[in-house]
Amino acid sequence: MNQTPEKIASPPFAPALPALALLTTVFLANFLARTLFGPLLLPISDHLGRSLAASANLFVFLSAGYSASVLCAGFVSQRLGHKGTIVASVACIGLGLLGLAGSDSFLGFSVWIALMGAGAGLYMPSGVVTITEITPTAHWGQAFAVHELAPNLAFILAPLVAELAMSTAGYPALFRLLGVLCLALAGVYALRGPRTVRPGVPPVLGNVMGIVTRPAFWIMVLLFVLAVGVEVGVYNLVPAFLVKERGVDRETANVLLGCSRVASLVFLPATGWVIRRIGYRRTLALCLVGTGLATTLSGFGPLWWTVAMLTLQPVFVVCFFPVGFAVLSMVCPKSTNDLSVSLTVMCTSVIGAGFMPAILAWCGERFSFALSFILFGALMCILSALAIKQLRIRTQD
Repeated sequence: MNQTPEKIASPPFAPALPALALLTTVFLANFLARTLFGPLLLPISDHLGRSLAASANLFVFLSAGYSASVLCAGFVSQRLGHKGTIVASVACIGLGLLGLAGSDSFLGFSVWIALMGAGAGLYMPSGVVTITEITPTAHWGQAFAVHELAPNLAFILAPLVAELAMSTAGYPALFRLLGVLCLALAGVYALRGPRTVRPGVPPVLGNVMGIVTRPAFWIMVLLFVLAVGVEVGVYNLVPAFLVKERGVDRETANVLLGCSRVASLVFLPATGWVIRRIGYRRTLALCLVGTGLATTLSGFGPLWWTVAMLTLQPVFVVCFFPVGFAVLSMVCPKSTNDLSVSLTVMCTSVIGAGFMPAILAWCGERFSFALSFILFGALMCILSALAIKQLRIRTQD
């Protein structure tokens, strides 16, 4: 009852939608460019003449460029502003894709994919600040839910687009097309993108210490690492898992991978309602423990059971990110929220999106992908339950 006056006085959400839609499109291009390498890992491995595990090291180069860039993004946004930083991010992704299209060696792939990762890493801190500036505070949850549609659409589109490219012109042509589109999108955002008032926060010692001395920050980093490990790491290896251990051909595996993400789009908008019903802590536990259980169970049983678990898994993990970013903003100083995002994303990129796919690929080749999924899912359940138990959320508890 006491919240009604606030809701009545709150500015409407609709005026922010055009700018939010453009920002979400930029995030879609950013995420799609990085997500394509999972469905394309097998043909890229064949083209480069390397083993699957060796080619999976490309994810390490991608995450290394991303992590270094996201950490230094505050220096860039302090000088270019958040709008200029987002334009530079999309343009750099486009150039990286064009470079990848012409690469025939592992070294060339490594250099260009690191550059593309560096461009992608500039986006997230500036994107979060832009969302909080163009959207009324009362609607931040809705805004982040809309923004999170981008990675989920990318997870659906990536395997379908990759398979379409492989059945027609090949993946170099796909990289060229996406590279040109990213350069065009950079121009559109330069002309039509929203401006922000607050400058970027550089990662100088004083600003960093104000964040990293908080135990709650490191708990959230762990939770983000686990979530990204599933969302990116496990996702990238699902086609190899289905092809090598479930007897599915590559085309069918990519179609199943894309379709498995459709259900998550239906449940994502309900995240705000779930938070209001059970609170932040229980929502975090539901998302992460549910993700871990589904990951573990995907390693058992026949093909239909594996596909069912791989469809259930994204429903839990995608709902983590809106609540995760909200809690992160509560446990860290509000004035440095872009830096706290930078530090968190850097850690998740190195571990969750970089080393984790490489480790899972190594385990899959040496033992089995099913075993690697089972062990990772069980570890996720244990670590997330212990971490959430220790988490202190100021406005929640």
